[in-house]
Amino acid sequence: MKRAGVLVLVVACVAACGGGAPSDAEIARARARAEDGAARLMETLFKELMAALQAGPPEEALGICGQRAQELTHAIENETGVSVRRTSLKPRNRLNAPDPYERSWLENAAESPPTEAHAEVVEADDGGYELRYLRPVRVAAMCTPCHGERLTAAVQDAVRRRYPDDRATGYKPGDLRGAVSVRVPFD
Repeated sequence: MKRAGVLVLVVACVAACGGGAPSDAEIARARARAEDGAARLMETLFKELMAALQAGPPEEALGICGQRAQELTHAIENETGVSVRRTSLKPRNRLNAPDPYERSWLENAAESPPTEAHAEVVEADDGGYELRYLRPVRVAAMCTPCHGERLTAAVQDAVRRRYPDDRATGYKPGDLRGAVSVRVPFD
């Protein structure tokens, strides 16, 4: 219920400050679209990553979390009309660096790791409104060969070649890795 209370409070403030705020029904539809986009990305990425890890060594799976994940986010955006991406305070790929909104949420999440997704209606860059949705991403055991505390020399070499500015190591299973960030515009 806390989530719904936050959304109602934000919508009430937005309505009092200028009108045109999305209705509860519009917010519910936007949240469903955000949840669908985040789930599609993570489910597809997980399946492809599992297949790559079963087919070969971890360093060969780097392309799934790297290039393939970027392709999936673009495909989901084209299919659904919502912006979906992964972000982290310790990105491997600089394309996944957080924007100011994401950074603020991630910094708070680092201090008190969330168990549920966060959704909030905010003013969009175009003056309208959008739903910002952040779903926590935790490190799974299968992620530690490339994101863990001890990497093989082959993984270290592959990461260094692909991502010279990498900061995405040192994790243990269960650690907060970052978030799936979704932006849903209100028409």
